[in-house]
Amino acid sequence: MSVSLLFALKKLVSVALLPPAAPLLLSAAGLALSRRHRRSGMALAAAGLLITYALCTPLLAGWLERSTYGADYTPTGALPADVQAIVILGAGTVDNLVDHDGQTVSALALERLRAGAQLARASALPVLVSGGVVWHGTPEAVLMTVAMAEYGVPVRWVEPRSRDTADNARESAAMLGAAGIRRVALVTHAFHMRRSMEEFRRAGLTPLAAPTMIKAAADVDALDFVPGTRAFQQSGIALHEWLGWLALRLR
Repeated sequence: MSVSLLFALKKLVSVALLPPAAPLLLSAAGLALSRRHRRSGMALAAAGLLITYALCTPLLAGWLERSTYGADYTPTGALPADVQAIVILGAGTVDNLVDHDGQTVSALALERLRAGAQLARASALPVLVSGGVVWHGTPEAVLMTVAMAEYGVPVRWVEPRSRDTADNARESAAMLGAAGIRRVALVTHAFHMRRSMEEFRRAGLTPLAAPTMIKAAADVDALDFVPGTRAFQQSGIALHEWLGWLALRLR
């Protein structure tokens, strides 16, 4: 089986196991079952709706995101003297635009780039950006280089081949290893850091966590139970991380 086919299959399984597909499939299965077993079928359909509502609430979404955090979540401040480079991981692109020459990095990627640029200016360390093409378009790392130039920070290494976090680690390790670099500051979102750190360790690098957008628990109020699209997206991202972490541990 080709690498591209395996990647597509992995994405298909991920879509089926994560919201919004998973709770919708649960409700659909319940409605189908209700033709013969009304009580059980309607219970399944209701469960799918309740799960969807819960995932849309800021209360559950915030808890799910914080649950992905590992032990590497203290902002680094000044980097240790043995750190040799900064690695910034991509987070997707936005396509079919009428500006930005048709394509640019996503808002999540910009958050990582901003954090990486601040770290690079403070430390004067060289920067590697990592991100390839998932399906089509310009490699994300190329677009990240353009964005970093807007922050006034040069990029020394552009890693344009990776399609997921495991690829980020393998391709970055190969590129940095050729330059004699092993100890790196790894910049990504706090919710993505634990999985990224493990992938980079397995690839043979010694990463130091440099997370961004670390969210603290807030006091609960009535608005935390009001469903919203932003909370639903946050829940989906957190569950994606848990699924990725499970796959990593089983690999």
